[in-house]
Amino acid sequence: MPTNETVPIEFQKALPGVIGSIGALLWIKGTWPRRIAMVGLGSAASYYGAPMLAGMFGMGEGLAGFLVGLFGMSVVDSIFKTWQDLGLTPILREFIRTRLGLAPKGD
Repeated sequence: MPTNETVPIEFQKALPGVIGSIGALLWIKGTWPRRIAMVGLGSAASYYGAPMLAGMFGMGEGLAGFLVGLFGMSVVDSIFKTWQDLGLTPILREFIRTRLGLAPKGD
């Protein structure tokens, strides 16, 4: 079994988030490329967000990393589904066009 001296510290820090992100796939539906991207993004969010979460709630970084990986991408997936269900993309697109002073689409 590898010891802490043989496994790089960066790998040790990232592993809980990767495991949590893979666990989130049980609830996230979508294409395999999208699900793989979600694991990557969940792992990155965990790697960078776990130290802050651990400090805020007084828990270990490993547990915080796992929780961010597990629930972070599930929350993001729900937000994107809601965004799509509400049809907010065309509204946002027109808002940006107006703010940039572009002509309305179709003119």
